[in-house]
Amino acid sequence: MIDITISRLRKNRVFRDNLRLDVTPEVLFKPRFVHSENQADLIKETQGFSFYVEYMEGLPKPALMAMKTYCLRSKTLARITDVPEGLLWEAVRDRGVKDISGMYPLNRALEDWIKAQLG
Repeated sequence: MIDITISRLRKNRVFRDNLRLDVTPEVLFKPRFVHSENQADLIKETQGFSFYVEYMEGLPKPALMAMKTYCLRSKTLARITDVPEGLLWEAVRDRGVKDISGMYPLNRALEDWIKAQLG
């Protein structure tokens, strides 16, 4: 995993073209059982790049992480280093927010910031 800035991601067309802001940790970890080719849509449901906020007690602060999912396999690629810290705390502390193993979904403010930064 590497540390990068959001402006570096903006320059990566493959990332921008395959970004999935609709893939949350809850969607990512939904059980999927593919038994035949006609269920291939289950694989495509999460395929692409996505973001999540990582935070657990004991960590000094939350971090925005970039992840790649392909054929139901996911890998965290990078920590985005230039995100306003207040936006990250808001995402973690939003009322009713649900984390899955320390992975929090983006809230509206953070999603808007990402869209503005990526153009």
